Amino acid sequence: MKKRVLILLLCALLLTSCSPMGLPMGGTSATNVPGTNPILPQAQAPAALDSRETATLYFRYLSEPFLAQETRSITHSPSKPYELSLLTELLSGPGSHSADLTALFPAGTQVLSTVTQGRTLFVTLSREILSGYPDDASITPKEQQLRRQLCMQSIVATITENCDIDQVQILVEQTGNATGSLRLQESYFMADPQSTALVGTMSRNESLLLSPGSTMELICHLWRSRDWQRLYQYIALRDPSTGVERVNYRDFVTAMENLPMLSAYEISGGSVTQDGTLATYSLTATTLKASRETTHQGCILRLCREGGIWRITLNQLTGWLEVL
Repeated sequence: MKKRVLILLLCALLLTSCSPMGLPMGGTSATNVPGTNPILPQAQAPAALDSRETATLYFRYLSEPFLAQETRSITHSPSKPYELSLLTELLSGPGSHSADLTALFPAGTQVLSTVTQGRTLFVTLSREILSGYPDDASITPKEQQLRRQLCMQSIVATITENCDIDQVQILVEQTGNATGSLRLQESYFMADPQSTALVGTMSRNESLLLSPGSTMELICHLWRSRDWQRLYQYIALRDPSTGVERVNYRDFVTAMENLPMLSAYEISGGSVTQDGTLATYSLTATTLKASRETTHQGCILRLCREGGIWRITLNQLTGWLEVL
C-alpha cells in the first residue's frame, strides 16, 4: 500500500514539472539575458540588387549638326526598366568631362515611362518637351528645326545603341481634359507649326551621328571647301603618339592656306583598333597648286578618339602632302 502511494506521488510531481505554476497548459516562458533587448528584430525584405551598366549616350557636338558619344556608367535597378534609367541619364545632360557636348532637352523635361512592344520602344515625355528653348527667337528657323531633330534622334540613337530596339515612338503627356492622341505632332519640328499630323515611329539616322567613317568624310569635305573654322574643331587637342598639343587657330589657318588645294578625294577602309582609340583609312586625293593637278594614291590617315569625339592630328591630316 505504501509503495503504491509513493508511485502516485512521483507521477504527480512529474506532471507538475511539465506545466509550470501560473501558466496554462501549452504556454511558453522565456527569461531575458541581462543587458539584452527582449524585442526580436523584424525580418527585412532583401534589398534590390542594383547593377552598374556601361552605356553609350548621344549629345550634340558643339554647334555642329551632329551627335557624338559619351560613355557613362549608370546604376540600374531590377525594379525599373533599363530603358527608363538610360533615358533619365540622357536627359540629365553630358558629364562634366565632356565639355564639347551639349544637352538638347528643354529645362524640366522628364521621362515618365517606357514600354517595349516587340522591337519598338514607346517613350512618354512630360509636356516640357513642347515648351521650346529660351533662345528660339534669336536663332534661325533652320537651326530650330535641326535642334529638335537632334533632340529626338539622341533618344533613338541612345536606345538603339544599348538595347534590342529598332524603333522609338515618342508620346507626350496630356493634361486637363485632353483626349487626343499622345503621339508627338509634326508641328514639334517647326517645319509646319500648324500641322496636327502625328509623328510615327522613328529609326536611327546614321547621317546625324559622328561615327569614325562620317567624321573622316566630314574632315575631307571641310578641307575641300576650305572651311577652316569648322575643320579646326576636328583637329585633335593632343597628338596621342607625341603628346604635342594642337596649334592655335591662327597658325592652323596659316598652315592650311600654304598647302595645295584639295580638289577631289576618295576614302576607303576604316578599320578600328581593338581598344577603339584609332581608326585607319586609305585616301586617294587630287590636289591643285599653281594650276597643276596632282593625284596621290594610298595615303594613310588615322583618326584618334578623344573622349567620345573622333578627331585627326594636324600631322596626320597634312603629313602625306609634305613628303610627296
